[in-house]
Amino acid sequence: LEHPTASARKRLSKADRKRQLLDVAKAMLEADGADDLTLAGLAERAGVSKPIAYDHFGSRSGLLIALLEDTSQYYETDAEAKLSAAPETIPAISQIVATAYVHCAIAAGPAVTTLAAAAEADSEARLSGRALQTRHADSFARAFATVLDDDQPRLKLLFRGLVAASNAICDDRTQNKITSEAAIEKLHNLLMNSLNQIAKTTVQIR
Repeated sequence: LEHPTASARKRLSKADRKRQLLDVAKAMLEADGADDLTLAGLAERAGVSKPIAYDHFGSRSGLLIALLEDTSQYYETDAEAKLSAAPETIPAISQIVATAYVHCAIAAGPAVTTLAAAAEADSEARLSGRALQTRHADSFARAFATVLDDDQPRLKLLFRGLVAASNAICDDRTQNKITSEAAIEKLHNLLMNSLNQIAKTTVQIR
């Protein structure tokens, strides 16, 4: 008779198998840290063969990059859907961005802090992580494009700094140092106050 585990492996689509492997990898990061996160260890923990894990990620760096990408998806889909119907004001947009970003961190779970450190220590994943931060900064810029003069060169630097500050606030939330409500309020105020200053300066220049 066929072993039930083998039968279950066959029933999962490639996308569902990848989802399962990512979830197991996140659980490993939360429970054991990043040192033991290898494709061989992931395969064993997930109950699949090593070739299956290698087929999905190629290497440990590939796994870290896939995990980084996975953590960003919730923010992008949640924020962009709500921003399309948002009032064109800095407070309203700040509230949506802050809420979506914190909820993204909650969805990613406590593993996100460990993942960021592991990615920074890996040359391939570090490049991907920094590209992801740039993508988030660009996403912030798009969110506020209707209320700010996006031709200002300093805005790019400001949004990069705001992403770094947002990540620090979210780290406090995922480590249970602050509540979700406090994290959202803190990030909302940070965005609103920082960008209100730019808006005022833009008006003065004009």
